[in-house]
Amino acid sequence: MSLDLISGDNHIDLTYCPPDLWSSAAPAQWRSRVPHTIEREDGLHWLVDGKDKGLWNAVGPSFAPHRPGLLARIDAMHEAGFRWDHRPGAIARPTTPELRIADLDRDGQQAEFVYGCLMLGEMIADPKLRSWCGATYNDWAVDFARRADPARIFPLAVIPNHDPEAAAREVRRCAGMGMKGGDLAFKRISPPLWHKSWDTLWRAAAECRFPISFHSTGMPGLRGGDTPQMNKEYYPHIRLVRTALFQLDSMEVLASILASAACERVPDFQFVPALSEPTLSEPAEGGEWDGEVGFITDVLKRYEVDLGRAHAYLCGPPPMVEAAMPLLASLGVPEKHIYYDKFTTTGGED
Repeated sequence: MSLDLISGDNHIDLTYCPPDLWSSAAPAQWRSRVPHTIEREDGLHWLVDGKDKGLWNAVGPSFAPHRPGLLARIDAMHEAGFRWDHRPGAIARPTTPELRIADLDRDGQQAEFVYGCLMLGEMIADPKLRSWCGATYNDWAVDFARRADPARIFPLAVIPNHDPEAAAREVRRCAGMGMKGGDLAFKRISPPLWHKSWDTLWRAAAECRFPISFHSTGMPGLRGGDTPQMNKEYYPHIRLVRTALFQLDSMEVLASILASAACERVPDFQFVPALSEPTLSEPAEGGEWDGEVGFITDVLKRYEVDLGRAHAYLCGPPPMVEAAMPLLASLGVPEKHIYYDKFTTTGGED
């Protein structure tokens, strides 16, 4: 079997986790607050920090039952044999090792990086409880990958977002367990991501060669309809707006890291801004561009770096991409590690 695809954005949502993952190990004072399940008429429900979030083994992060006709891709999963059974003892397919591997094979995926329990940080207010729940998930995820296939399933660690020192310790702990990266939830993060205290996390990540990801969970505060009837009637419109804006909240991450100047302080990271025509971007009144000047291919040549272990991501007009690819190859980047997106237009030039 020849498989060429690696998914960089697969998930294990909280709804699919073992019902007793947290409650079986929680200290007595936290047992009623950690994620745990109770049985109701329609099946097991998840309670998180005292609030009913919805069904166990439900449709993704919404904790909702399967509603035929609502989402075509969910219906397609059902037709292929995926079932959402909420009763005690039922099988949760995404967290059953042999079934997860079977689904990778079915989808033609060689391997996957797996985000876990994305909104856990938004559901739990207490930072210490949040951190303990994340670490408990990380321990379980390592064991799950080992039981499934550690050469194909790579879970990303849940990184504490309330204390940079705690985050750095968890990075080192998870790297020691063999995890290859982690996810840092930036909603409810404290201190803010632009604060220099996060340097301790960036240094730990560089030391362990442990990439930190920031997965979007959607723009906060987007409104729905004024009434339940309006929500039902205009569901496609509301979903379109939310989907279109979903990733924009992650701009906060990019702006915060650049504003923090961490790129200038942390080892093994170099940020080199370059403009082909800086005069077009100079401020209207005073100021000069002090970054690199020229085509990105010329800038790259001047640095004479060995990129044998690098992955390159290109996006821009086709001539730039086509010029950069052979240059990157000559600097040692393996062809399979060069990813690109050619920007094209449909209209003529002005």
